[in-house]
Amino acid sequence: MDINKINTVCCWMRNLSNQPNVLNMPVSTADVTNIREGLLIIAKDIEREQPVLSNQLMTIKNRLFREVPASWNTIHIYINPFAFGQGIEVLDILLAQNFNRQDNWCHLIHPRIAQVSKKLYFDGSYANAACDAFIEINDRVKRLFQVVKPGEDIPDGDAAMKRVFSTKNPLIEFCDRSTDSGANTQKGFMEMLAGAMSALRNPKAHANIQIERDDAMRCLIFASMLMYKIDEAVLYSKIIEPLKSQ
Repeated sequence: MDINKINTVCCWMRNLSNQPNVLNMPVSTADVTNIREGLLIIAKDIEREQPVLSNQLMTIKNRLFREVPASWNTIHIYINPFAFGQGIEVLDILLAQNFNRQDNWCHLIHPRIAQVSKKLYFDGSYANAACDAFIEINDRVKRLFQVVKPGEDIPDGDAAMKRVFSTKNPLIEFCDRSTDSGANTQKGFMEMLAGAMSALRNPKAHANIQIERDDAMRCLIFASMLMYKIDEAVLYSKIIEPLKSQ
């Protein structure tokens, strides 16, 4: 669902309907075309997820305006206030649903990820939001390496993940590795973290990866899951972690 498109069309309709003496003023062909095409695009975009609202928009689109002959070769177009009100109401519902959906997933984002990525995401900088989330994970793990191995050369990226969360001689453990389940947990999260560094830390460097709004959302949720697991590992391993500002 393209929230920017919905908001744009909704603003067009509100601005038009709020003009003085709007019921008696002809509407320009450009306004008619923009609004009808905008509603058509939105209706098709939400067809799978919101079939009822999609059908309503398709019906409303055809009723928004009425044509009145002004002369034998001239037709004036006026708004249909009832259909206009219905259209704005449906768009408002879609905007409200998007707001609630953002609330529903935003609380899943780890505070460290939110600090570096949330504003970028809502500003539309999706690639930067995704990139910075995994950079934050990398930076945190490197700081943890410094705590456990002060003075040693600090590895980076997937090498840092494999060194700090090694399956054989880890500096930080996620859980008790003496059981098969624990060993698998250590191995699985080490590999996920290493893979994230290779594939997702700099998505703009990969020509075959396009970061759109939903892709970025999934990246932030995945990064947050990994960051919360690091929280658990730090706690389990009794690591005294310095504040980020240090």
